[in-house]
This record gives sequence, C-alpha cells and structure tokens, in this order.
Amino acid sequence: MPVPRSRRTQAERRATTRARILGSTAECLLERGYAATTISEVQERAGLARGTIQHHFPTRAALLVGAISHLVDSRIERFRAEAALVEDGPGKMQAVVDLVWRDLTSPVFFAALELWVAARTDADLRAALVPEEKRLFASMRELYAGTLGEPYTSDPRVDTLVEFTVDLLTGLSLATMLAPDGGARDAVLARWKRALAVLAGLLPAVELLDGPGTIGP
Repeated sequence: MPVPRSRRTQAERRATTRARILGSTAECLLERGYAATTISEVQERAGLARGTIQHHFPTRAALLVGAISHLVDSRIERFRAEAALVEDGPGKMQAVVDLVWRDLTSPVFFAALELWVAARTDADLRAALVPEEKRLFASMRELYAGTLGEPYTSDPRVDTLVEFTVDLLTGLSLATMLAPDGGARDAVLARWKRALAVLAGLLPAVELLDGPGTIGP
C-alpha cells in the first residue's frame, strides 16, 4: 500500500513561492537588466498572480531587496558545494583560483552586477546592498581559507592574497564581459596563479618569467 504523501505546511508553501519569485527575479535581472525587472515581468516569468507576488513583495523595491539576499545566498551555497569537491594536493591554490573565477563569471554574479550598477545612484538600494555584500565577502573569505587548509589558513599573508585574487578576477570578469578573449583571459589567470605561488613563498620569483612550475606546499 503506497504511503500517503504528507501535506506541506503553510510555511513550506510560502518558502517555495518566495523562492520561485526570487528565482524569476534573478533570471530577469540577468536576461533583461535592472530597468526591465518589474513586478509585471517577474509575475509573467513566475506564472503567479500579481497579488501573490505583492503579498510577498508589496513593491518593486522590496522585490529587489529580496533578490539581493537571494543572490548572495545562491553564490555562497554554490561556492560551498564546489569547494567541498576540491582535493588536497599541490594544486589546491590553483583550484581555489578556479573556484573564484567560476563564481565571478556565473549567471548569479552577473545578475548581482545589475544591482551593483543600479545601487550607484539609488540610495535605498545601496543601503540594502552594502550589508549583504559584506555578508557575502565575509562568508567567501571564510570558505577560501577553509578550502585552502593548512599551511595556508594560518599564514598571515593569505587574507591579502585572497583580496588581491577577488579584486583582480572581478576586474577581469568585467573586462571580458563585453569583449571576451579566451586566450588573453586564460593567460592572465595562469600568470596570477604563478604570482600567488611566488607571493606565498611556494615558488622562486624567477618562475614568473620561466613558466608555470610546480606549485605546492
């Protein structure tokens, strides 16, 4: 005899609907941009009544603030899942650089970028975005350190090297967003991996000129 399926609670239904709305909002930000991400557009994408959307997010501003938290949570969850697959070994530092690069070229990042640009001139959006971005960066730094493990975690240089990596790769992602050049991009990534190894004391400085070398603890 089949086991009857348990009915979802009201809280579970609410969470599912909210996630559906925010997922549609993220898709709209990525595909249409900030200006076109309206309640009507999200309603159509989500396949929900306008009243349902506005029950969860009464205004467009509330919807976009909700999208900020949703995008941050999505990036943290995705990075944590991928970081768990990184294996120990001499290539761990390079693997973490690759993780950061995948995050900064993911659809979720580019959807968040739409909100960053809009927040430059929207004080209310900026006020909601800044604490969420601080939460994101704090979680990411913790994940980077945890993924690297020792001897990197206790190395006082690692925090700075992580900041350099995020800043460099963010700039590279933006630079290649409109005019992608796979060869130039891959060359920059390879050079930065070697530079990190030199800065961390894993390779002699000559490796920056001579080639990739072997990077390991």
